[in-house]
Parts: sequence; structure tokens; C-alpha cells
Amino acid sequence: MADAKQAKDETRNTPDPAVEQKVHIAGPNPLLNELLTSFLKTQEGIFCTSGPDWDGDGRGSALILWDCYRSDPARIWLEMEAAVSVAEDDPPFVALFNVTPDDEFTREAMARQVRGIFFVNEPLRLLGKGVRAILKGELWYSRETLSNFVLAPRTRVPAAQEAAESLTAREREILARIAAGHSNQEIADKLYISLHTVKSHTYNIFRKINVPNRLQAALWFSKHF
Repeated sequence: MADAKQAKDETRNTPDPAVEQKVHIAGPNPLLNELLTSFLKTQEGIFCTSGPDWDGDGRGSALILWDCYRSDPARIWLEMEAAVSVAEDDPPFVALFNVTPDDEFTREAMARQVRGIFFVNEPLRLLGKGVRAILKGELWYSRETLSNFVLAPRTRVPAAQEAAESLTAREREILARIAAGHSNQEIADKLYISLHTVKSHTYNIFRKINVPNRLQAALWFSKHF
């Protein structure tokens, strides 16, 4: 009996690894960010930060929760890869919330190694449960979704998609800024890198997507992202 009680006490006193990790909630709605931050802190005991961007306060997080409400999927993937590239040595897990149920989007999320998805119609209590599971290294998808993804036939990747996938996260970020009309110097200043580095990335981008200039690069981006 004494041994059993001691084992039970040791289990109770063992810290939960999920609680000791930092979660960053990113999205354009400050009120929602703060409410979810408060919920995870008070109900789950998980340390959280929040803000509109992936990086900034989110650096050093074990998990980034990104608000996808009314967001364009292509933009989500681009911003996700750009943010994760900030912490290449120790990239965080990424999960998406406020997602409208869509099989194609879910498959794309899994292919991009998103650790889990929380749909708009799911109860809040599942958020805490899912976050804890993800922080422990698990995936937060239904068993049916996982099975369908594993068993789905693989089709040949189109040339444009192949070109897009060949771009690094940094190259995608720079391409997005080129498409937005930013100069090389503006990109260098914003990303805190040298002008030479921007020019080198730009050359590689043009070569990979097979365009001759910035205008064609911007048109290619608007069509494929």
C-alpha cells in the first residue's frame, strides 16, 4: 500500500511537459487572441502570448496557433513557412484554428506538416485538449482524416506547383514582397538582411520559377499563390 501511495504521489508531482511550453496565438483579432490566451492560461495552465504576427513575440514558442478565419489558404501557407523559417534551428509546431471544414484544405495542411486543425464549429474545450496533445508530439486530426491521407493515391505534381515547392521559405517571403512592389532595399531593411543577400535570393527565385524580371515574378506569384 505504501509503495502504491508513493507511486501515485510521484505521478501527481511529475510536471506536465505541455504546461512548461510556450504557445503563441497569432491572428488579426486582438480580442479573440486575448480571450484564447486567457483560456489556455487559466483553464490549462499553459503559458501563452498573442499578437497579429507569427514571429516577434512568438519566437521561442513550442506551438503557434494561427487564426484562419476568412483567410486565403495560399496566404496562410506563405506566412506559415516564412514564420517557421525564423526559427530554422528549433522550428515550432503549427496548428490552425477557426478553419472552415474543407477536405482539400485539410489534406494540404497535413502535407505541410501542420500538427492539427480546430474547426470553427468545434467547442472551446477541445482547444485545450488538442493543444496539450500537440505539445506532447501528437497530431490533432480525426482517425478518418489520417487514414484517408495515408491511403490517398499520389498524383504527379504540376510544373508550376513543383517550382513553387522548390522555393525556400525565405525565397517565398521575398517573392511575396516583390509581388507587393517592394524594392530590394526595402526588402533588405524589412528582413534585416544585406542588399547582396536579397539580390542573391531574387536571382534564385527568377531561375526557379523561370521568369526574367520582377513584373513577371509578381504575375507568377499572383497566379500560383
